[in-house]
Amino acid sequence: GHPPLLRGEYSKEELLELFETLIESRRVPIRFGEAVQNLTARDGGFVLETEHGSYECAKVLLALGRRGTPRRLDVPGEDLPKVMYEVRDAATYRDRRILCVGGGDSAVEAAMGLARRPGNEVVLSYRNEGFFRIKKKNETRLQHMIHKGKIRPILSSRVLEILPQTVRLHTPDGELTLDNDLVFVLIGGVPPFPWLRGLGIRFGDQI
Repeated sequence: GHPPLLRGEYSKEELLELFETLIESRRVPIRFGEAVQNLTARDGGFVLETEHGSYECAKVLLALGRRGTPRRLDVPGEDLPKVMYEVRDAATYRDRRILCVGGGDSAVEAAMGLARRPGNEVVLSYRNEGFFRIKKKNETRLQHMIHKGKIRPILSSRVLEILPQTVRLHTPDGELTLDNDLVFVLIGGVPPFPWLRGLGIRFGDQI
């Protein structure tokens, strides 16, 4: 096995590097882009069916996270290719005018990571009047980056429309149009509870 993790908290980049090392050293067969469609019990084990085939398993570990299917803004222009729902590697973006939407740890951490890259101009739009749900260390770092002009927060705001070169926001001071290259929508997700219940998975006393 792998030695235990000694720290209580790791950055996303550190964890990804650790996972990649484990995948390579243990030769874990990972099948990307293969959605699970069904799971049934058979002969003391399980049969996992995907869009590409089926696999017999002794055990199944559900590691779905809390996001589920990313929540959308449901505004015009959200299907443009510049709109994304996760930041896989902040280091790949530079010299961009970026809007991050959301006020939780995911949105704040993404905004800070993007703001550290050369040439990026980062705006953080949040519907509430303050960042009340984030970790203390993120709050401290965010306020420092706002004070240094690295991130521009626009609170009590919401996206009205996304256009190829701009984004329209509703703010307490009226409508605002921002020059924009990329939009990251980081407002949580919808867990797949109905699908999981369909597999017979229990939540408390409920199926």
